[in-house]
Amino acid sequence: MPTDPYSLKRQIERFIGNPSEDDLEGLALAAFGLQFEHIEGYRRFCVGRQATPESVQRWQDIPMIPTPAFKSTVFCVGPPVEVFRSSGTTVGGERSAHHHPFPDLYRRSIDATFPNFCRIGSDLPSMLSLIPSRLQAPDSSLSFMIDHVLSNFAGSGTLHAIGRRGVEAGPVRSWLAAQQRGGRPALILATALSLHQCLDSIDRLGLRFRLPAGTAIFETGGFKTRSGEIQRSELLDRAQTLLNVPAGAVVREYGMTELSSQDYTRALYGGDPDRFVCPPWMKVRILDPETLDELEDGQEGMIAVLDLANVGSAVHILTEDMGVADEGGFELLGRATGAELRGCSLTAEEFASGGNAV
Repeated sequence: MPTDPYSLKRQIERFIGNPSEDDLEGLALAAFGLQFEHIEGYRRFCVGRQATPESVQRWQDIPMIPTPAFKSTVFCVGPPVEVFRSSGTTVGGERSAHHHPFPDLYRRSIDATFPNFCRIGSDLPSMLSLIPSRLQAPDSSLSFMIDHVLSNFAGSGTLHAIGRRGVEAGPVRSWLAAQQRGGRPALILATALSLHQCLDSIDRLGLRFRLPAGTAIFETGGFKTRSGEIQRSELLDRAQTLLNVPAGAVVREYGMTELSSQDYTRALYGGDPDRFVCPPWMKVRILDPETLDELEDGQEGMIAVLDLANVGSAVHILTEDMGVADEGGFELLGRATGAELRGCSLTAEEFASGGNAV
């Protein structure tokens, strides 16, 4: 019986609002059946692996789509409402594109995670956004997320301070001074690079701010730049020295263009500042880079993600990131090397040779 995309989408919305571990596998398998039915290129890929909705009985066995395949193939069960594209480009200029028919599921995922991990209560904090807006980056999934956050969870005095040339240093300094005077905890939203630029602008003038206790930083990654790599330990030390925000008040987020949900650290609850945890509608596994077999806890391998909020595109993703996991969550170890990417690259080639069927 054909699966109704909108009916399944509503079931997953209800699951996000009231998750039950018993329901996850059934919803994941239903999402697989929907994607098998509607996405021709994915169906061919699955049939070639003798994996069909009739034969797959566990969510772990749903064929994974490697993230490089998003550069060559459209994965979408219906007309896309949003198209998110990765910021990075290859030598050939290719960018991953996530065709999204259900962006309201993305918003639902944000609503069910961000305010919890960032401890947003009824007294909404003033926020400083150092992330481009949707007007500046209309196809960025991160900008989509941050615009939603600012619209729904930001208090008075909130400032967006990214311009054409990057961080707008003058307005940022004024905002920091206002928060220092006001005495209320605030929240800074930043990539590693924009936070680095912000701290540089403060340091050059010899300024030091003592932001109120309870102020936090929401950091979205992005440590690699054209000129090298930002050292996270140094960035955290400078945030404490220049802003009075300790490392334990920095919430990290792990997300990507190809997903509709994010993992977070529980830093504001005293958790390991480097350990990401999944919301109930996501699962992370660590796989052997060559065989793609699941590894035991404590072993390093490639990160695979199940994301029910990706019901409209690709519910099971093989990333190009390395990590290590246990029952408490997982740590990110960086991008896979050329040798480690072999398994991911081989499967991505199959999609590239199959064209852009939807």
